[in-house]
Amino acid sequence: MPCAARTGVEVPAPDCPETGSHNVHLAEMLDTGKNSWFVGSLRSVFYLAMRILFRIEHRGWERIPARGPLLIVANHVTYFDPFWIGVRVYRTLRFMAWDKIFYFPLSGRLFRWLGAFPVNLENPEYGSYKTALKALRDGECVMIFPEGGRSPDGKLMPFKEGAAHLAFRAGAAVMPVVVRGGANVWSSQMLFPRPAKIIVEYLDPIPRERFPSTAAELMQNIQAAMLGRLEQPSDAETMAK
Repeated sequence: MPCAARTGVEVPAPDCPETGSHNVHLAEMLDTGKNSWFVGSLRSVFYLAMRILFRIEHRGWERIPARGPLLIVANHVTYFDPFWIGVRVYRTLRFMAWDKIFYFPLSGRLFRWLGAFPVNLENPEYGSYKTALKALRDGECVMIFPEGGRSPDGKLMPFKEGAAHLAFRAGAAVMPVVVRGGANVWSSQMLFPRPAKIIVEYLDPIPRERFPSTAAELMQNIQAAMLGRLEQPSDAETMAK
């Protein structure tokens, strides 16, 4: 499966070039990520595959707000993370993905349908931040990996503050999400993925009125909540089964 961008929100990128006006219009039509019948059908197929391959378990997905701007902030270990998380988000969802994916017609169309927008890892200071901000201001849901890259061992790395700045500027609620078991499936040290148990937990969303005074404090609170869930002994025992 193609990879999601190894980036936090501070790693925006230029749009991928299109050739010809037909391709430009097609990209505009596909770049939606909306909860359409097509996306719903793909979600069902993906979910079935995840249940078979990873015995995936989703906890707390009913906490996801049905409407309003929402920023999902998740830990990042594998290229599968956006799909493991997004399969239970039944609303318009946007996320960043490596821009090279969009150069291939099939994967580019598929990812745009699923709500991805491109990030260039070599030229980070461009458009993706604005794309994410616009999506949030339009009342959509955006997924961010604030570590800025995949964790090599599944442990949380330091968070970048860009996600918190997005939430403050857009007035978006923030929902921390924890993925456990990813390092057993496809860590950065592994050449190919392998089947293993995955647990995805959606924590309580933080509404705008409950934000602390600064972006740094908000990210510290989010990281502490996620770290607390990742270090739960009972979950560690579950993952070992």
